[in-house]
Amino acid sequence: MRLASTVMLVRDGAIGLEVLMVRRSSHSAFAPDAFVFPGGTVDPEDYAAESDAWASRIADEFRAQTPEELPATEEPVGTADARALVAAAVRELREEAAVDIAPDRLVLFSHWITPPTEPRRYNTHFFLAAGDASVTASADAFETHDAQWVAPSAALERYARGEMHLVYPTIKHLERLAGFERVADALSYARTKPILTIMPDRAPSEGFVMPEELEGAW
Repeated sequence: MRLASTVMLVRDGAIGLEVLMVRRSSHSAFAPDAFVFPGGTVDPEDYAAESDAWASRIADEFRAQTPEELPATEEPVGTADARALVAAAVRELREEAAVDIAPDRLVLFSHWITPPTEPRRYNTHFFLAAGDASVTASADAFETHDAQWVAPSAALERYARGEMHLVYPTIKHLERLAGFERVADALSYARTKPILTIMPDRAPSEGFVMPEELEGAW
């Protein structure tokens, strides 16, 4: 099980909220060619990075609870891992999308763990952050390609038409983001929302369906 960070960088577009997405390389061992939010696994260097901006927030924000409907086997992360996750989020956004962001602009949004049936397992924390209107992004052309700003609902429509490959956690996060018209509303919600650890008992291709009680609650 590897710790990982993902950043949902959002901005106010001409017709509503937009999120930055990149396409994973076709050679990627995990979700090749899928459009995802920038992110990746925690590296040893992330434990040495300074993240004092989060020192007073870690206890409050890394507050995931395990829902009865989906019991998880992983314990909540400790302070050192939480700091490394913040550092990894900043680093991965820079490496994969050429976007620099201050750690204090990240807000923890959700916590997902890949099912035990998956050969590669990740303990992933999703962060939300506001991007300036002037921010341009470019994929690194190695791990990621085709960086683009897209309205969450538009991405879901492209997926439904078979024009965009998405994996299940990305779909569920896009569904949540589609409910917000402005970045300020999404950030306000993220700062107070409950965080429930989502660890499916099997992959969607194996029949997993999000329990009704957890839809829109995690």
